[in-house]
Amino acid sequence: HRIIFPGDMEKAGWRALLLDPIFCAMLKGVTIFVASHHGRLSGYCEEVMRLCPNIRVVIVSDKKKGFQSQETTSLYHQHTSGFDYYGTKRYVLTTRSDGSMAFSISPSGGATVLLGTAAA
Repeated sequence: HRIIFPGDMEKAGWRALLLDPIFCAMLKGVTIFVASHHGRLSGYCEEVMRLCPNIRVVIVSDKKKGFQSQETTSLYHQHTSGFDYYGTKRYVLTTRSDGSMAFSISPSGGATVLLGTAAA
């Protein structure tokens, strides 16, 4: 599994990184994508998402909703294949809704995900 943590990156930053062929090649292996800029629209870059064909889940680290531009879960959802979380198919996880998160990823590719109080 490859995880990308973009921090407060916005579209211009993503587009600058897309000029690097090594960065673009690495995107193909991303399976867990942490949305930049707390999931705000200004951090969403469709060109980057299209270069990540193996995303299983997008994580949005955010507190209470404070901006209309935080309504990007449907944008991110379209780029993920999802995973089963106790009988429910999940595509986008948010700290606002899911609370704390813990991931355990084995070298063979299997993963365990804990959310909320189970992750604490």
